[in-house]
Amino acid sequence: MTKLSSSRTAAPPGRRIRSGIGLLACAAVLASAATPSAQAATIGFDNVSNIVTPALPADSPLYNGGDRFTTDGFLAVVADSAFAQSFPDYEPGLAGAVVGAQQWSACTFLACPFGETSYYAGVNDGSLTLSREDGSAFRLSALTYAGIGPESEEGAAHSMGQLRLWGSTAAGSVITATADLPDLHAWADWTLDNAFAGTSLTSLRIDACAYTAAGACLNDGTLLNASQFAVGTLSVSAVPEPSALAMLAGGLALLGAASRTRRLRNGGRA
Repeated sequence: MTKLSSSRTAAPPGRRIRSGIGLLACAAVLASAATPSAQAATIGFDNVSNIVTPALPADSPLYNGGDRFTTDGFLAVVADSAFAQSFPDYEPGLAGAVVGAQQWSACTFLACPFGETSYYAGVNDGSLTLSREDGSAFRLSALTYAGIGPESEEGAAHSMGQLRLWGSTAAGSVITATADLPDLHAWADWTLDNAFAGTSLTSLRIDACAYTAAGACLNDGTLLNASQFAVGTLSVSAVPEPSALAMLAGGLALLGAASRTRRLRNGGRA
């Protein structure tokens, strides 16, 4: 009797190795494609591009409420205080400025910080809202900041108020954080706690409040135009889109399935 043999022959060892390497390479490509935006980045204000309007020239470093500019892949929207906007005859006013590196003349009448790089100055109770230009989510882990206020008598330092962060999420919730402003002319480093740094944000609003004599920190017109701040750099990381994560998971699942099939063909051997 003729012994029947299977027409399926095992691939040569070299071919199996090459096949495995190809699958690993495929998975690596999928992983890299899924996570490029997860790398850390820094938002600064050295490369600012104004969104030009009849009221905002391309080269203006001064911003009224409603003005917008871009920097390092983020859209920045300047806003007047809610108090200012509450008036029926509200008109946009000066709410921010980009101060150049070592631009000593920028703060003739205010106590501003100075540094090696440009920074954003939020003045007159105004705020700055940041979101990614591509609309994707991001996380904030740290920033450098300072206070802006009237020159104190005889150069005495004092704490003027707090910097406030308002992070909006895709679910519609808002997470907040506050930190005391440092002494006049001084910069401070702020590393956010895990609760804030681990939250994916769709936008981040930055403003300040000013301390009253009673110790309350307010930005409601009680201390008019006293809530002012400076932001130098912000350390951010983008959050991969769900589709990118699904692509990565699919690639890893494909690699796992191929590995199991290979073991079965080899009689359970790796």
